[in-house]
Amino acid sequence: MTASSGFPDDRRISELLAEFRRTLPPGRVTLADTMAALGDRTIGGILLVLAIPTVMPVPLGVSVLFNLPVLLFTFQMMRGGGTVTLPPWLLGRSLSSEAAAGMIDGILPRLRLIERMLSPRLHRLTTAGFERWLGVICFGMAVIAITPLPLIGWLPGFGLIIIALGLIEHDGLAVAVGLGFAVAAVIFAAGLVISLSYAETLWRMLPVSVL
Repeated sequence: MTASSGFPDDRRISELLAEFRRTLPPGRVTLADTMAALGDRTIGGILLVLAIPTVMPVPLGVSVLFNLPVLLFTFQMMRGGGTVTLPPWLLGRSLSSEAAAGMIDGILPRLRLIERMLSPRLHRLTTAGFERWLGVICFGMAVIAITPLPLIGWLPGFGLIIIALGLIEHDGLAVAVGLGFAVAAVIFAAGLVISLSYAETLWRMLPVSVL
């Protein structure tokens, strides 16, 4: 399955997801099902779908399920060309309909709030010419999100979602805000790693009698 940079459907992502929520297939929902529900296979739409689990309180392992597709997807964005492809074995990965419904119910109010603030502007940041550089940044954010440290995935996850919405709505300002989240994620991750390293050093320096 491939994704292009266009988004001809005039409905917003929140409307498409709400419709998908009402017609969820019984049993399990695949990544391909979710992407098909978005209509056109856009880069922003697929990035949004892949990034949502990183900021949701989902069952153990569900977020990890989507981390590899995010990495592959953003890696292909780095290569440019205007299209990206996910392999069939990833598109067939699934989660229960109940878990999918919970994620959609949790994200829809936030999406609608953000969408009310979006409008087409600063188009240069949403064009295919900027896609490669945006892919580099998104790939870095995906690497941070997959790092197994507490709370480290939230900032890059929100950044990826805002960038995705900016691409969908052709709102360069939203993309710029998402890039700001990328900077904050790097600072937070570096600070967390340094703090944990410092705490480990202090722990090793404690005398055995104290331990």
